[in-house]
Amino acid sequence: MIGKKLFSIFLVLSLILGFGLVISILSGQLQFSMSSPVAITREYISYNGTYFPYTLKVVYYPGNSTDANMGFPSTWGVTNSQQDHNAVVPTTCTALVTGVSWELPAAQIAGGVSIPLSTPPSQLPAANVMGERTALVMLTQMVGQPLGVSLADNELFVEMDSVPGSIFAVNPVTGNIIWYATGLASYAMNNPIVWNGIVYVTVGDVGFNFANFVHYERGQYDLIHRGMGYGAIYAFNASNGVLLWMRFTMGEAMPAPAVYNGILAYTTGGGCFVGVNATTGQVLWMDDFKGLFASMSSVNYYVMPNGTPMFVGGFTSLGAPYGLIIAVNGINGAELWNATLPAPNKPFNTGMGDVPVAVSQTYGIVVQSTVANAEPNGTVDTMLLAINATNGKVIWATNLGRGYTPPAFKGGIPLIINNTVYVGIPSLGSEAAVNLFTGQIEWETRLPDLGIPPKYPGGPRGSPTYYRGLLWVAAGGDIYVLNPHNGRILAAYNVGGRFGIVNPVIAGNTMFLANSYGWVIALPLSEVFASYQSY
Repeated sequence: MIGKKLFSIFLVLSLILGFGLVISILSGQLQFSMSSPVAITREYISYNGTYFPYTLKVVYYPGNSTDANMGFPSTWGVTNSQQDHNAVVPTTCTALVTGVSWELPAAQIAGGVSIPLSTPPSQLPAANVMGERTALVMLTQMVGQPLGVSLADNELFVEMDSVPGSIFAVNPVTGNIIWYATGLASYAMNNPIVWNGIVYVTVGDVGFNFANFVHYERGQYDLIHRGMGYGAIYAFNASNGVLLWMRFTMGEAMPAPAVYNGILAYTTGGGCFVGVNATTGQVLWMDDFKGLFASMSSVNYYVMPNGTPMFVGGFTSLGAPYGLIIAVNGINGAELWNATLPAPNKPFNTGMGDVPVAVSQTYGIVVQSTVANAEPNGTVDTMLLAINATNGKVIWATNLGRGYTPPAFKGGIPLIINNTVYVGIPSLGSEAAVNLFTGQIEWETRLPDLGIPPKYPGGPRGSPTYYRGLLWVAAGGDIYVLNPHNGRILAAYNVGGRFGIVNPVIAGNTMFLANSYGWVIALPLSEVFASYQSY
């Protein structure tokens, strides 16, 4: 049965790539070789006189490139596309407007395993020794894709964690790979960022080596860096995958960068906030916030009234105040303000360094969620706070509820639509709506069939997507469709696998998803909710 499933994966892979596929079974293991006369392969072992830890291999299939204008924007400037995190992309492509359906076993191509989406958690790697909850989280961090995809420049871009990190450029209509790069310096677990024909990928890992524990025991918090392996940022030609530039980083670089007006800003596990020329990679400014580290809090931006960009990121600290939102001037890197949860609340664990902030450019408000106020029984509060983007003053902080601490990524990425914030509460398995101006909770809905801590990872972690007057939420192995006015569940569609911090990306009548099991998926919205167009 398992052999048949693996065979079907490789058959799909061969059809998608247009490869000639030679298969043999030796000692119960499936082996294969692939060749294609139209592939252009490039290998890189160094850049600017600095060697790479692994051979960076880029494979380009010119024949799979899109032959028509998709009508996408040319830029995907922040995680989840927009400052407010609504991942809806306009398109003029008839096929996407009608709705396309395909599945791409991306992890398999990168050297990992794309596990069938119907596989129960009990059959995941090491589940028999570490338990189902940890096995689900481990798979998300080391094999599949924790976040979603990016749509820009007529292509779909997606990263994969597998062996040890990779990026794919995919034809959104056919699911064919246009190019892919493997052998990145570490795990690639965020949205690719796209600007001016360039796609940016940041990489890093979640670990701390033993030296960091020694620093912690001695109270040397300024010396602690997150990331056991390499951290780096890469810039590729978006059309063909040619490497344009790369930089190693101090500590991991798991968060996605943000780009505005030719400036690319990123944060690291070494407490660095860095601005570079987005075209050349030349450093424009670098801040070193000792004692802080970024986790998965991807950078966002706010354009101040005088036109100057401000970049905003979340950091964790091991000593008080245990978490900060920091805003810097995008031109010179000068710190403009920092903010944390108001007393008596106390951020917990990596909470404030995990969640990317959402920004309302219209109202000048920055929003983030975090866990706080941990108790010995393992429970935490999930807090949502709003900050004045101009001066860093906390406008309000709202407690969304108490539950057991979620593993790994601790909060839910907020989405701002008009005067409402929509956000997941992973410890409770709920989605909530909160007034942007007052912090008042308007509704909260428990998502059925979504296991919660302490037994399961919980969710939703990714931001919902607002489209055609509906909320589309990825959590567990399901897509939920909610009424944004009252939180009523209108539909639930099982995809399978697991969605980690995934936001659905929507173009026309097509939803694009990435999955912890190592798949990239396109499906028609009408398959998820048949009557969505007439609702």
